[in-house]
This record gives sequence, C-alpha cells and structure tokens, in this order.
Amino acid sequence: MPTTSTSQNNPFPVMERMTVKLVREYLARKQSIIVPIGIIEQHGYHLPLKTDALIAERMGWMMGKQLDMLVAPVIYSSFSGGGLPGTINISPAVMSLVVSDTLLSLASQGFRNFYLFLCHGGSENGRALDNALKLLLRTNPAFSKAMIVLMPVWKFGSANGWKQAIAEHDWHAGWLETSMVMALAPDWVRMQDLSLDPEPLLSMQIEHPDNYQHAEKIVDDAMVVARQGQRPDIQVGVMGFPKKASPELGKQLVDSCVRDACQKIAALEAKADGIYKEVNWTPDPIILT
Repeated sequence: MPTTSTSQNNPFPVMERMTVKLVREYLARKQSIIVPIGIIEQHGYHLPLKTDALIAERMGWMMGKQLDMLVAPVIYSSFSGGGLPGTINISPAVMSLVVSDTLLSLASQGFRNFYLFLCHGGSENGRALDNALKLLLRTNPAFSKAMIVLMPVWKFGSANGWKQAIAEHDWHAGWLETSMVMALAPDWVRMQDLSLDPEPLLSMQIEHPDNYQHAEKIVDDAMVVARQGQRPDIQVGVMGFPKKASPELGKQLVDSCVRDACQKIAALEAKADGIYKEVNWTPDPIILT
C-alpha cells in the first residue's frame, strides 16, 4: 500500500492539503505529478468565473486518485483576452514564466514527469505555453531527464464530447462546459440567469471562438500592427448552446475524459526512462510574405 494512503483522512492526492512529510514520502516512491491549468474568466451569466480551473482541478483530483499520482495546485495565471467583469488577464509572457517556474520548483524537489492538464483553450495562451515548454527543455539543465507532457482536455473523451462540441462550434460556456460543471459542482451553475448576446453577435462568436475580438489601426496598412481587443458590444460572451446541457451528460463527459487521460498517462509512465532519444522533427514554415 502507498505510504500516503494509510488514513481515511489523508488528503492525498491533493498537494495543497498535504504536509512536507507526506510529499516527501510520495517522492520516495514516485516522481510524477499532474499539474492542472485553468483561468479565472468570463463564462456567461450562468457559469462561474472558475469554470476552466474548476474542470482542471476536479478532474485532476479524479485522475490522481485513479493513478495514485500527486496533483499540484491548479494554476490560475493565464491569458483570456476577454474583458468582462471578473476576468483576470495575465499576459501570455508572464503565464509562461509562472508555469516554467512552477515546474522548475517541483523539479528541484525531485519530480521528473510532469503532466500538464490544460483546460483553458485561449489561442494566445496556448501558443505562449507551447513555446515556453519547448524553451524550458532546451535551455534548462534541470530538465535533462525530465518529461513534460502537455495534455489539453479537448484531446480526451468520447466521440460525443469535445469532438462533437467542436464540430457544433460549442466553444465556450456552451452545452459541454455547462454539463461538466453541472456534474462537478452543481451548486455553482445558475441556469436561472442564463443569457446570450443578441444576434448577430451570438452567431459571430459561435462561428469562430476568436470572433469576440475586433481590430483597430491608426493607419490601415499591412505593416501597421493592429490593436486587438474584445468587442465592446459583447456583454455575455457565451459561444455555444448551453440550453442543451444536462448533469447526466456532464457525468458521461467527465468520466470519459478522466478514463482516457489516465490511460494516456499510464502508457507514458510505463515507457518513460529519463533518456532523450532522436525523433522526427520538421521546422515550421518560413513566413516571409
């Protein structure tokens, strides 16, 4: 039996509830950790600002229990791009430093396999995170034997989950996220306050998740950098169809995502030997046009 699971009151696998002694005992037998990543941002009038972080945190705990693996505190420092009340925007550059420093701190304690469970899909945030992790491995010798795995939640689950939601353009605060929060924290959902932006704003946001933005230039020239931001006429920010949500669907979505993510982690754990080997690599396209 694991030394960190000897009591019913033991807080494992939730790292922030554990003590130095319990983490030290865990590290003596395993050096892998799940790192949930979310954000505090607008999710309409019916879902909490913590939606992405809540999904990352609660599903991370479920994965940790099934895998007997420690789960780090959820990282809230992310870039949304939205600007409605309650949204906290951390610049992508700072976000990348927060994640990098978090991993460096854990690596200095002896952790070696890092499973970043990403539950916020902002395009600017995603690009910055991907670049930061590649540079971390490239430049910091503390990670010479470490494995970093970036696991976006939308890569997991059954066909009627993220794949279907993406096909239907249910991007943000729609039936998928609403259903998941209904399953994970039903008291946090306020369907009585459900509201949508009027047309054509609603259809624009459903058509593409970055259509919530608009661009401005002092001079409309290809070489002038545009200033982008949230359209001032957007007041709710739902990008999907939340009326289709249900707690039953949410449980199915959560269970299938957790199952698939656990299978992926278990497979990687079985192969991870701390030795880097040559793999196929193709440089990004040259952009000079």
